[in-house]
Amino acid sequence: MPASDGIVNAVTIIPTLFGTSEGDHEAVGVPLALIHNRYPGDRMQETSSRFARLVSIRVRAGKETDFAKTFEGKILPSALKEAGLRRVYLLRPLGSPTEFVTFSFWDSEKEAEEYVDSGRYRSYVSKISELLEEEPTVQRFVVDIHAVGQSVKPASKKRR
Repeated sequence: MPASDGIVNAVTIIPTLFGTSEGDHEAVGVPLALIHNRYPGDRMQETSSRFARLVSIRVRAGKETDFAKTFEGKILPSALKEAGLRRVYLLRPLGSPTEFVTFSFWDSEKEAEEYVDSGRYRSYVSKISELLEEEPTVQRFVVDIHAVGQSVKPASKKRR
């Protein structure tokens, strides 16, 4: 539900996607990590120490592979050097070959906004503009809860 400043409050429980500031909890045998960024009574505050951006991208039919290669080779190496950027995912919905979503997880809203204000986001979009069907749309999220699931290997069957 959008707040007046355009930030979407989200209760986010995403297993095995993110590490935490205490370390990466994706290793086998590490207990569930649940990060509560705020609990001011019954109502959640509008600030958080974690922030996320979700960019929806629609590429021209037949340009899906070109887009993924350009993203990986020309955008990702530079983007991963951004201050405060923790993780980036390029996702594609099943059954929708021309739709992509980038999900980026930031240490703070301030660092994410500095990245946008610097013009680097615009620069990245210009690198893929000829592959796009339409202008990407951006949603901004405050991360209220962040959970990392325990990775468990299935028990091996013993032979007798």
